[in-house]
Amino acid sequence: MIAENITLTRLTEDDREQFIKDNQYAFKYGAMAEFGERDNHFEEDGEIISRVTIEQSLDGGTAY
Repeated sequence: MIAENITLTRLTEDDREQFIKDNQYAFKYGAMAEFGERDNHFEEDGEIISRVTIEQSLDGGTAY
């Protein structure tokens, strides 16, 4: 299926917190679905990718 009429908009400060949480969830889900408990390389408190890592990426680039 080809997606049509997609509009990308810049991430707003109001959406930043949810964006971070959604990314942490996606990374954790993907790692656990693929590798299960044997891949427990957590950066912080059970997260595969830390808040700091995501914030550094957001602060150093542009998110849509």
